[in-house]
Amino acid sequence: VSFHTYHTFMEVFMNLKTCQYFIALAEEMNFTKASEALHITQQSLSGSIKRLEEEYGIELFQRKPFLKLTPAGETMLFYAKQIARNESQMMASLADLSAECSGHLVLGMSRQRIQVFFPGIWERYHADYPNVSLNLRQSYTLKMADEIQAGKLDLFVGVDVPAASNLTAVPLASEYIFCLIHDQLLKKYCPDHWEELLNKSSATGLDVSDLKDFPILLLASDNRIRSVLDRAYDRCGIMPKTSLEASDQNIIYQLACSAQGAAFLPPMILFDHKKGIISWPEDCHCLRMNHSFSKIDISLIYRNDLILPHYADGMKKAIMQEFQSYAMAMQQIA
Repeated sequence: VSFHTYHTFMEVFMNLKTCQYFIALAEEMNFTKASEALHITQQSLSGSIKRLEEEYGIELFQRKPFLKLTPAGETMLFYAKQIARNESQMMASLADLSAECSGHLVLGMSRQRIQVFFPGIWERYHADYPNVSLNLRQSYTLKMADEIQAGKLDLFVGVDVPAASNLTAVPLASEYIFCLIHDQLLKKYCPDHWEELLNKSSATGLDVSDLKDFPILLLASDNRIRSVLDRAYDRCGIMPKTSLEASDQNIIYQLACSAQGAAFLPPMILFDHKKGIISWPEDCHCLRMNHSFSKIDISLIYRNDLILPHYADGMKKAIMQEFQSYAMAMQQIA
């Protein structure tokens, strides 16, 4: 390789790195956080931004009284993101030409779904694409929808994802909330009609009003299931007799198994139960809730205005196969 070619390559490489540094700082608006995210020193980040400003003869950031993009900085950010996206697509195309198919993917999923589904997804995927490194990010649906638009994710699994013209949503499964309740509680709060409650659960599913007398173990307000339940309670015009509110689903589950309250849980718990990963006492009842309010749609999301490498198709296939097993298991359980 000639010195001129090498020098040109290094200039392009450094410009791409500077572009990434600028985007990171523009998103964080904090030198400390941006440098930590980039794994470089604040001095290196500050020097890169200064050189970028000197090269174009502009001021990108207003430093005082707080860090803020200037109008020139806003323009730079628009084009810098385009450059970063083009570079990412170029790398994806080059990876497709590689015989060893090396590359990198960023996948988003909620914490609970990572625990339940990712081991099976990884087992399906990694054997066929051993040279592809994966960055698995834990987040919630609305944040992941923003991150895929910002180019921070290649694809993600979300629930009830808002539609967008540049996003493709592949349906994976539909979930329905269920209520785990101990026989002891059932007979205490419904001594005369507990059998009717069980029959209704099997036939049509229960409404939250059917459980209005029970002490309830609720997930925290930022949980998707909790949002669905809040709407159902509002519709029925009743207030739940909340015994405990917690963000840890496992705590809710354990307390329900020991007759401390009725717990509304996602069917992922049932999936783990069917696989023998978890178990609950024989005197616990799994009550089905009415599908009219408890349905949650799970989808695989990716952008249709970007070209993903073919090893991303392998990840899509692995995810769809894992969730197909899940959907079949849910049908059998129902």
